Amino acid sequence: MRLTASVAVVGGGVVGSAAALFLAERGEDVVVLERASGPTQASVRNAGGLRAQCRNRTERRLALASIALWRDLAARTGIDIEYRQGGNLRVALAEPTLDALAAQGVEEAEDGLATEIWDRAALRRRAPHLSARFAGAKYCATDGHANPILATWMVVNAAKAAGVRYLTGADATHLDVDGGRVRGLRATAGGEVLHVEAPTVVHAAGPWTAALAATIGVELPLTPARNAMLVSERVPPLLAEFVSSHELKVYLRQARAGQVHVGGVFTVDGTFDQRVTHAEIAHLARAVEILPELGRMRILRTWAGTLDLTPDHLPCSVHRPEWTATLSRPASAATASASARPSAARSPSWSLASRPRST
Repeated sequence: MRLTASVAVVGGGVVGSAAALFLAERGEDVVVLERASGPTQASVRNAGGLRAQCRNRTERRLALASIALWRDLAARTGIDIEYRQGGNLRVALAEPTLDALAAQGVEEAEDGLATEIWDRAALRRRAPHLSARFAGAKYCATDGHANPILATWMVVNAAKAAGVRYLTGADATHLDVDGGRVRGLRATAGGEVLHVEAPTVVHAAGPWTAALAATIGVELPLTPARNAMLVSERVPPLLAEFVSSHELKVYLRQARAGQVHVGGVFTVDGTFDQRVTHAEIAHLARAVEILPELGRMRILRTWAGTLDLTPDHLPCSVHRPEWTATLSRPASAATASASARPSAARSPSWSLASRPRST
């Protein structure tokens, strides 16, 4: 089986679908190859944080652009992704940690991001459900969170409405090269070999990106890593903010329906195994030290996603005459749409985009 397109996108998650959408809006004929029945990996397994604060400067600029894109796309489609601009709160156990957050706020202000430092009294007054043990927090009112499943499908459906073709159950196996340039790819679909002729290939398959790149002798510095989460039963409203502690290495946010989602600021590196261990659950339970009422809630389930990490956990681009690789570790919910837009704007012979952390 053969088909042609001006751009082939490998990976139908949020990054691949956003790239496909932006390319289609520029008039490209785009086909997306997704090996599953739809987006089932990191795009829909993260916490849905839309955060610009507490990032490396490179990530921060991506996040600021991406948050604006999320709002624009939600407004254009009219789809409710449970977006809430309730703010982001990074809590600090120790005074030196709070001082470091304050120093970080100075750089953020230079980039046009407004944040506030709350001392212990202000934190107790403005977030009374949190533990009294914290020295304070840094708060960003323009940050927020959304439902990652709804948000991802919003992008997928917007891309389809823009004319993007989606082939599900299509597993890309090789990149085809002719004259030193990528000309398309091969995939398996329904037991058959599929040949896709496309002068541009955007590879956005997360931690599986490196395997396809290796078919043309390109070694990419990506490490698969498991990141675990859990979710509670529905409870009355407790949190408007997305709350995190890098000292305790956990974060949490409350969904519109009332469930509290808890994730870890830690990963188990070098594995595609998504089974959550007892040790990871015990670590996630430290969220009780942030929100004591969590200790009285029933936990409904746990799950994990597979991230792909660059060596310094930051985005990078690799350029050669025949291809361009864009490795965007931070394409979390906050940075995914802006990470995808450079691939759409550049339209190289091929481009790679990876899925990063969700906090």
